[in-house]
Amino acid sequence: MRPWACISIILLLTTAPLGNAQNKSIARVPFTMLGSYIVVKAKINESSGLHFILDTGIRNTILTEWHTNDSLSLVINEERYVQGLGGGDLIFAYVSENNSIQLGKKLTFEKKTIVLLHEDVLELSRRIGSPINGLLGADLLEDYVVQIDFVAQRLIFYLKEDFKLPRKYKSLPLTIEQQKLYVPLKVKDNAKEYQLKMLLDTGAGLCAWLRTIGSDVVPIPEKKVYGRIGEGISGEVTGYLARIPTVCLGDFCLSNPVVVFPDSACISDLVIHTGRDGTVGNQLLSRFTLFIDVGGRQLHLHPNSHFKKKFSYNVAGLELIQSIRGLPRYEVAGVWPDSPAAQAGILPGDVIRQVEGDNAYAMSLSELRGYFEQSRKRTLRVVLERDGKLLTLNLDLKSKI
Repeated sequence: MRPWACISIILLLTTAPLGNAQNKSIARVPFTMLGSYIVVKAKINESSGLHFILDTGIRNTILTEWHTNDSLSLVINEERYVQGLGGGDLIFAYVSENNSIQLGKKLTFEKKTIVLLHEDVLELSRRIGSPINGLLGADLLEDYVVQIDFVAQRLIFYLKEDFKLPRKYKSLPLTIEQQKLYVPLKVKDNAKEYQLKMLLDTGAGLCAWLRTIGSDVVPIPEKKVYGRIGEGISGEVTGYLARIPTVCLGDFCLSNPVVVFPDSACISDLVIHTGRDGTVGNQLLSRFTLFIDVGGRQLHLHPNSHFKKKFSYNVAGLELIQSIRGLPRYEVAGVWPDSPAAQAGILPGDVIRQVEGDNAYAMSLSELRGYFEQSRKRTLRVVLERDGKLLTLNLDLKSKI
């Protein structure tokens, strides 16, 4: 190992059925739902608390941003290029081996690999509106049966040999290929039923995305909107959003979900190399209490109190970020073409000051986004700041899908 490979990095980021009485957990780890993301506090190599999104769509933990005040020591063992969703180039990264990751007070994972991105291409803190250091990978789930309780907002870890599945839960086969977790998803449109192989991805804040290249694809419905779906490691992901009649995880079916059909350039490499049909994300998964049993190759699930909640989407076509770290200043980062926001005259760089008379500074970014994610009969009044002046605009938020 080269002498310079030992570095010190300074960081700061400023009810459903629970189970069977016979099951004894070894650790309970609280989390916070920020939008559709599971945010967990963790320590790396005895650092102070850092904040990560639990992301079962990746193998290893990824560190995306770091700041001052909290020291974290990592030994860099390798350099490599990584690729994810998006149509851009490969991203340069460092790899650190043999790290400890602590969740809660009792649970520590040893000899874990951490990938450190050279550039913060994801900008998680700005896009979520809260300090986020990175993504916790699925390798933390391998040695346990892990319950994700979205209602109580906690992760519960069980020893495999002691675990007994509670009654009323249904089980799906969990396939592992190239260290990724896949589950079957049934999709019904008006003409056909599709059996799909989907990545299990708690780090995706959508219901599902479906491939748009190759044979036997689910057709994109006529009623659709085009916009920015998210940010992948390899760049921006764009595509169509549309409602389809039904999706089913096992025996549990949901009606009229909003799913995403990404542009082919954003997903072509992933589809070619993995043969997958898409991804299921947290807008779908959060409607269940889950038990993920990687060793037993099973996903156990039961509907929770969110199951019948209507599926929403970005009706306004407005991309918002927290423009100043730690402060409730919310700026327009992008506007979807031909969207209600575009038609109302909102521009990138505008700062949202009020919505329907409510001050934006008194809200979280998730709360502010909620105003723009619901169809409504009356126009939505928005006060924004542009070039030092206040403007009042009215958005027509009648859903196109």
